[in-house]
Amino acid sequence: MKYVLSLLLSVCLFFSAAAKSNEIGKDFDVNHYEIHLKEFNIAEKSLVASTTVTLTALNETDAIELELRSLNVTSVVSEEIDVKDFSQNEDVLTIKLASTLAKDSKVSLCINYEGKTFNENWGGIHWSNDYVYNLGVGFDSQPHNLGKTWFPCVDNFSDKASYDLYITIPEGMTSSCGGILSESVVNADSTKTDHWIVSQEIATYLMSFAFGDFVVWEETYQGIEKEIPIQVYAKPNQISKVEGTFANIKEIAAFYEDKFGPYPLNRIGYVSTNLGCMEHVDNIALASSLINGTANFQNESLIAHEMSHAWFGNKTTCATAGDMWLNEGFATFCNYYYLTELYGEELFKEYMNDLTNSIILSCHQKEGWITLNEMPLDLTYGTTVYDKGAVVVNTMMNYLGRETFENAMKQYLEKFAYKAASSEDLRDAISEFTNIDMTDFFDTWVFAAGSPVYSVKSFSTKANGDKYDVEIVMNQRHRGAEHIGNSVRYEITFVDEDWNMHSEMVEWDGASATITKCLDFEPVAIFCDYENKFADACHSYTYVANKKGNKEFKDARIKLVAKEISDSTLLRVEHRWVGAEGSASLTDGFKISPNRYWTIHRLDKGNSVINCEFQYQTNETYDADLFRSEGDSLVILYRKDGNHQWECLDFTIKGNNNAGTLTVENIQSGDYVLGVWNEKYVGLNEINDKTSIEIYPNPAKDYINIDLNNEIKGKITIVNQLGQVVKEMNIDGKEITIDVEDLTTGIYFLNVSNQRMKFLKN
Repeated sequence: MKYVLSLLLSVCLFFSAAAKSNEIGKDFDVNHYEIHLKEFNIAEKSLVASTTVTLTALNETDAIELELRSLNVTSVVSEEIDVKDFSQNEDVLTIKLASTLAKDSKVSLCINYEGKTFNENWGGIHWSNDYVYNLGVGFDSQPHNLGKTWFPCVDNFSDKASYDLYITIPEGMTSSCGGILSESVVNADSTKTDHWIVSQEIATYLMSFAFGDFVVWEETYQGIEKEIPIQVYAKPNQISKVEGTFANIKEIAAFYEDKFGPYPLNRIGYVSTNLGCMEHVDNIALASSLINGTANFQNESLIAHEMSHAWFGNKTTCATAGDMWLNEGFATFCNYYYLTELYGEELFKEYMNDLTNSIILSCHQKEGWITLNEMPLDLTYGTTVYDKGAVVVNTMMNYLGRETFENAMKQYLEKFAYKAASSEDLRDAISEFTNIDMTDFFDTWVFAAGSPVYSVKSFSTKANGDKYDVEIVMNQRHRGAEHIGNSVRYEITFVDEDWNMHSEMVEWDGASATITKCLDFEPVAIFCDYENKFADACHSYTYVANKKGNKEFKDARIKLVAKEISDSTLLRVEHRWVGAEGSASLTDGFKISPNRYWTIHRLDKGNSVINCEFQYQTNETYDADLFRSEGDSLVILYRKDGNHQWECLDFTIKGNNNAGTLTVENIQSGDYVLGVWNEKYVGLNEINDKTSIEIYPNPAKDYINIDLNNEIKGKITIVNQLGQVVKEMNIDGKEITIDVEDLTTGIYFLNVSNQRMKFLKN
């Protein structure tokens, strides 16, 4: 019980601290911080400092509240107003004024403080031998902002200010801080004071300092509007590796400027830290291990990621932690997007496709079905924000078109320059600048959990002179939420018999729509999102088989096996993460997968035999919701398209109750889904020595004979694997012959005299 009470107390304190943090700053706006870090005691991990906070009152107030963690205030003075007293309660510094501060009046408060600094596993002030630095956010701290660990402030994402930082350190050491180094003054006591200036208004978590035995590597980049210094502060044993590590830094900067506008800060600065990476303004903390002398994507992705925060995060900041995807989702997208310039379009698409496949499989399992815009504090820096955020940004770019997207981002970043923005702000800004109403897009991709799933239910063609009118029925469903979106824009690709392809964007509202396109050729197939531009919940793969062999698509749980190939076969697999639509009414005891199904396209040149292994796995990721007990009997169903009913296929099964494969010979184009008979029904199927019914021949081709031990008067029914009655007849006696020639190939169940037996129709 003690543990439960302790947990409840911690939860209450957390929500109390979060609520209190949201209130701080509501009555005033901080304009400027002048921070003096006067003395560092490395042995004690403590500092002596003062900060002058200049603010403007938004409302009448007789008290000013700021945040300061772990450090003790010794005095508060002001030249403009008398300070009555001050107090500290956990992270909150309350300064009571002797008189009421009028609305719109401006005041400066000089706060002196000292003490041992705070750090968690990641954020806060870190003391590493003779190197000292801060990281502006913490993963464990909630709220996450940790500007408060070294100066009193309004420590949120939206209250922005300019900075003067004076840092006094031993004369032989070098400081690297936010902004531009204005001057360095040598003091009489073998110390020096460096003065750094940030003229832009930025959030508190983005201001930073670091000092130690650093060596500076310097270059200059000619930006769109100005010449920009590039400075990397590295440890002496790393300096020879800096140039190789940052070989592409100018190209990355030029790419971002071209796409998102002029570089918005003072310099492109990085500092080597034991922990990293963190996008401090002008002073990016970079993990020392990344400075290894090599420039490639694996090494550069974090360098590029953090630089992109100059636009997404530093220039325009998410208004709250709940909207962190506006910072980190965009930055993750950017650390892939720059590949298009340095390494090629195909590599960008490959990495983005891999990221999409990854979130389809695991994002919700790690963090649940959550929306992008209301992220819980414990998931602010999680997979949904970074990875799903990135693929939603990529989807948005393809929804709008690249040029429109890039222009809209430039306008959005200018509108909210050095301000904070919400998801709604981004939506409205894009709508304003493009004249494309983004309400429905955001409702589907940002404000709804999960992801949509789009599909071609069916299509038909009709000659129209020398052209063809193609009527397509498009369907929409949603995985992870009860949501059906409007203003859908989605790319489909028409394929002719020679595999020539033509892609077009289709648009519709609602769950289903019929769309007509006029083409120069008659299509034999339509692929959904052939280039994987949209992050709908579908794993898609295209493969050309031109020799015998296997091709496995692990995420889609499918393997194609080419047994015979005379020329080549194009195979397209679309593995959708929703239950298949259009299922016939099923009898008790039968169920098809509620989570997933496959669409396969097969286009042959010459003759081929292609088998397919459909993989099942009774875990949370794949088929746990399909199986109800270990005795369930697994089957595979097929339909040509959404206009046809499901039918059972012949297959061979290999595996156990936990995992295995169902192999279908010579796969055809169409939809495929797993189904099961419940064990209490399947149990009647087993033929044993005690049965009173005999069926022969089994397998059957034209007819079956039924012999009963006792005379029976009643009905016999034959049921397919979907539970549908396909034949029904009367019996009066012990023997009957039934014509089954008209039945399709598959497994059937014969019900008679409260018994059920299974037979195979060839």
